[in-house]
Amino acid sequence: MNRRYVDRVGIVTASDEGSKPFQVASALQSHQFWPLGDLHRRPSSLRGVERHREGVDEVGLLCGARILIVDDCKLYRDYLVALITSEGSVTPGVAWDWASLVAAVEMSTPTVILVNMRTRDSAMLLRQALQLSPSSRVVVLGVSGDDESEIVGCAEAGVAGYHLRSETLDDLIMAIQKVGAGGFLCSPAVSAILLNRISSLAAQRQPAKGLVLTTREVQILRMLEAGLSNREIADQLCIAVHTVKNHVHSLLTKLGVTSRAQAAALARTILPAENSL
Repeated sequence: MNRRYVDRVGIVTASDEGSKPFQVASALQSHQFWPLGDLHRRPSSLRGVERHREGVDEVGLLCGARILIVDDCKLYRDYLVALITSEGSVTPGVAWDWASLVAAVEMSTPTVILVNMRTRDSAMLLRQALQLSPSSRVVVLGVSGDDESEIVGCAEAGVAGYHLRSETLDDLIMAIQKVGAGGFLCSPAVSAILLNRISSLAAQRQPAKGLVLTTREVQILRMLEAGLSNREIADQLCIAVHTVKNHVHSLLTKLGVTSRAQAAALARTILPAENSL
């Protein structure tokens, strides 16, 4: 019996119900761009296009979820569409470039967007997906657990979940469920990288040890925090504008920052409350 899958932007795929998706997965998983990594480690997860799990009813694990797959490999897209549809989801939409992404999002706002980071221009597509559909949650696929730059970049872009190349289909379904419900999900390896990044940034924001500011510099720093211009600071302190500029330059040097905005942000962490002075 032949089953047809129609995606949201008009792509039609077909598969034989009696075929074994795991056989396809076994062939694909060795490819360097296969986003589901070690899917072959869990062959029991796939039985035709059905799941057999204790406690799972006929409605399916992803009932009601609207999913968009962003991947420029049609074979992988079609395979994920078949697998996700078998979990009870509405047939996922698909996109592979900017134009198809816009069309898919306009058709129906997705709950969860899956972005294969091995796709051409994936970083741009990731950012655009979040801009086009701010309410959608994004899970990135095909990320290496030791690629710190890519992991941090995805976090900065605003992703809600990671599916590493070493993780399974079950892990992907769990990520879609958790992220679709408003949560966040990443492996311990990803968590460690992100925590190290946060720690590094916090250390960079710390002022130099033994930092001493004059009374005038403290006054000006508070005014920078309040968003005052050099002219406004000069008027309030009854000093010349060029004197203010000299103080600001000295402040930036002492604080180890390069802009007034950075100095203002740092002021919130190093200055005591005004009523405690």
